[in-house]
Amino acid sequence: MLRKFTSLIVLLLMCVSTYAAQHTVSTQGMTFAPANLSINLGDTVHFINTGGIHNVNGTQTTYPNNPASFGNSLGAGWTYTYVFNNLGTYDYRCDPHFPGMEGTITVTYPTIYEVVSLSSDHTTLETAVDACGLDVALSSAGSKTLFAPTDAAFNLLPAGTVTALLADIPQLTDILLYHVVGDSVMSNTLTNGQIVTTLNGADITVTINSSGVYINNAQVTVTDILASNGVVHVIDAVLLPTIYDIVSTSNDHTTLKVALDTCGLDVALSSAGSKTLFAPTDAAFNLLPAGTLTALLADSAQLTNILLYHVVGDSVMSNTLANGQIVNTLQGSDATVSINSSGVYINNAQVTVTDILSSNGVVHVIDLVLLPNSDCYGIPYGTALVDTCGIC
Repeated sequence: MLRKFTSLIVLLLMCVSTYAAQHTVSTQGMTFAPANLSINLGDTVHFINTGGIHNVNGTQTTYPNNPASFGNSLGAGWTYTYVFNNLGTYDYRCDPHFPGMEGTITVTYPTIYEVVSLSSDHTTLETAVDACGLDVALSSAGSKTLFAPTDAAFNLLPAGTVTALLADIPQLTDILLYHVVGDSVMSNTLTNGQIVTTLNGADITVTINSSGVYINNAQVTVTDILASNGVVHVIDAVLLPTIYDIVSTSNDHTTLKVALDTCGLDVALSSAGSKTLFAPTDAAFNLLPAGTLTALLADSAQLTNILLYHVVGDSVMSNTLANGQIVNTLQGSDATVSINSSGVYINNAQVTVTDILSSNGVVHVIDLVLLPNSDCYGIPYGTALVDTCGIC
């Protein structure tokens, strides 16, 4: 297991500068400025002599408690650079002007948010995190794991997706939380087939094979970037929950989840492939006549028929819908799109939330349950199932 991560750990060491910051300490008269500096592990400090004869002496001979030795020779007009790759507190001084000219550097792990914000490869992720106000959560104490998609990963999303997500903070927040686990998960604890629950509430799956380590379908490219509040692993694709995950983690779709589970459609809506789900809310189900839902849950064949009428076998984004458009459902019957000044409708059900992205398609929320049959108590074919209709 450890051998599989060796190349990734080497890559991490090669790429550590991507996540590091630069700092400057200058000699100003007979002082170092700033005299006390707190930095992150892997950061670089440039000591600059702006005038006079000075040196930097932070050797373990002079300060035995320093985590490592650093320093330069006495002279004028120099710049001395040191990368701090060990945690702890470092004391240093200028020998000719000690006591008086001395300083302290404290090296700690960055927070998860700092790892992201300092990385030149994660500017889109930083923008997204900031937009959702998750910078606070990823800076706070506590143990977390972030699977961090790169800018290149976000660029793989369909054109316009990032812009649309930045305009839909609730959906963007859900997606970002799908990348966070509420504990530190180090690479050497991952196992093939492991299921990990995210802060979104949905699960992700670990796959380990000869090609590498994958979180769902995203490959881990850099592992174990340690932070003061957890760990970051870099991935090459944006993680999106499945259609079923979106339903099962929604507070507004508990009835739909029960119905899908009853019919065994959780598997189909979790599997790969491109689908669209028109998802009626709990309020939509509550519009059914008393006893209707109970009867349907006892008749899985009928319930399956109705649920499949809410699914299209392709991703149908809202910007591709047109007034009068006919879409064929997995139930086999057609549904009709209407677009007017009041909004977008599927049959008589209004679409209230559009374009909830998933790894296997898209979800649109609707306010009524759709009816596929043409002989339901005289209700016309393709009508929404409302309180005038009993069990079809």
